[in-house]
Amino acid sequence: MHKGLLLLSGGIDSPVAGYLAKEAGTELYAIHFSAEKIVGNEPLKKSIEACKILGIKKIFVADISEELVELTKKCEIRYYFLLSKRLMMKIAEKAAKNNRIDFLITGENLGQVSSQTLPNLGIIDKSVQIFIARPLLCFDKLEIIKLAEKIGTFEVSKGPELCDALGPRHPITKGTIAWAENEESKLDVEKMVENAVSKMSEIEI
Repeated sequence: MHKGLLLLSGGIDSPVAGYLAKEAGTELYAIHFSAEKIVGNEPLKKSIEACKILGIKKIFVADISEELVELTKKCEIRYYFLLSKRLMMKIAEKAAKNNRIDFLITGENLGQVSSQTLPNLGIIDKSVQIFIARPLLCFDKLEIIKLAEKIGTFEVSKGPELCDALGPRHPITKGTIAWAENEESKLDVEKMVENAVSKMSEIEI
């Protein structure tokens, strides 16, 4: 059985992606990227409740509040969502390797938000070497909501999305890898990843 690390946000999509991966025979673990110093800990609480429903026994928690603030100060704000997703993938990849987990799983859905356009998903993929599975890639939102209701995660997950608290009104939808890497060169990404991994906590559920 393969092991998958689910990026669990507290929103509607990611628990459904985890459910589909589990149905396909994946042993599930979760990682939550907390921005507690910016938006509080409600997304983490929702993620833990989703883990209980999905039968996930362990969730890794990485507080990246400081890293996100640094990103907004040093990089072009239009690239915020793209750069923050690339950072999360790098941290998740490190956590997966440290725990012998085979691949990452996300709730990303083609075209639903700015970081999920086809060009931007390609740029996110290039941030890591580990495989990223996207079970919901071609689902529409209504299908996802119906599945969330069916598996019992909708009530836990519904509510405002807090992950865009620092994001721009008009994010870039068709980025290029050259521009993304140029913006990342303004940061010490390796240090940010190591810092987030060193502070990461584990919650047994």
